[in-house]
Amino acid sequence: MIRLIVLLVILAAALLFGPQLADHQGYVLISVADYTIEMSVVTAAVIAVVFYFLLLLTEHILSRLFSVRRGLRGWWSHRRYAKAQRQTHKGMAALVEGEYQRAEHLMLRGVGQSELPLLNYLSAAEAAHAQGEFQKRDEYLQKAEESDPQAQLAIQLTQTRLLQDQGEWQQSRDLLEQLRQRWPQHPQILQRLRAVYQAQHAWQAELELLPSLRKQNLLNDSDYNTALAQCYQAQFSQILQELDETALLAFWQQQPRAIRHTPNLQLLLIDTLIQQQHHQSAFELLAPLLRKQADDALWQRCARLQLKDYSVLLKALLQQLKQHPQSPALLSALGHIYYQQQQYVLAQGYLERSVSLQPTAADQRALAGIMEHQRLFEKAAEYYRLSLS
Repeated sequence: MIRLIVLLVILAAALLFGPQLADHQGYVLISVADYTIEMSVVTAAVIAVVFYFLLLLTEHILSRLFSVRRGLRGWWSHRRYAKAQRQTHKGMAALVEGEYQRAEHLMLRGVGQSELPLLNYLSAAEAAHAQGEFQKRDEYLQKAEESDPQAQLAIQLTQTRLLQDQGEWQQSRDLLEQLRQRWPQHPQILQRLRAVYQAQHAWQAELELLPSLRKQNLLNDSDYNTALAQCYQAQFSQILQELDETALLAFWQQQPRAIRHTPNLQLLLIDTLIQQQHHQSAFELLAPLLRKQADDALWQRCARLQLKDYSVLLKALLQQLKQHPQSPALLSALGHIYYQQQQYVLAQGYLERSVSLQPTAADQRALAGIMEHQRLFEKAAEYYRLSLS
């Protein structure tokens, strides 16, 4: 536009001053080597204006030509982009539908013009993994990271999930523990680590992880307590299987005081010892608890004990009976202890009182055994029948 205005100004000036210069034209002399060109000033000015006009016209023509070329290039680029998007969408659908080979093919075809090549490579990795092509899967994950280095966390979380699906728990654990050093409270990292620890029976590692899970609201209080009990139960059993009760009791003493004074964990340890026939050790844990409190949970464990000497336990329970004469659990415990000592008359009395208050299959089976010792087979059969109902 500016150039056109300049040209118009020159033309206007020529029209305005041309007549005045007609009688005083002057001349312009151009000499190059052996060539000489001479013309009037007006003629030179007209030639310059015409030349300038031709330059403008040439520039306009070239500009239009290049504009058409850019338009063609833009149209072709948009066409390729649209095709890549269609391939990506079809690849995603194929992946969801389980057509993994087709999904892999489409995702790779669409990656060149994709808005988000990261998505294409991750989806191709998923498809390759589903086909058991683990080397190709890892190559696609590497390309995903190269396409978007800022998405390292998302890529490596995908890798840990695929490794877990493959059963490569240790590789997944190593990678997750590295990620946790950079993102110590990331929910996905914490949840994946817990899955790894459970698969590897790494109960101590899971115990140490649980507070972080609760802090991130990934476990409520109820779930946390349940998970805590499950970890300790598994660890108790593992130590007894691999070592012995001495190692288990030593492990228990190493736990924080708050843990050692948690009632449900105390009962879990006692139950584990009883189940593994370590009755004396179980009693040694029960005895101090009985001195501090009296409740059904403790009495129920007392009923299951098999000791060489019941005198200390009986003394404690008979003392508590004075304050709780109508407790079915306490009467049952006394009945079972006397039954173990073959004092059937005393056992029968306590068990019948317990059954009259709250019948249980264990008490009825014990009474059936007492009836058999007394050769009262009809009564024994009746108690057995009741225990089954």
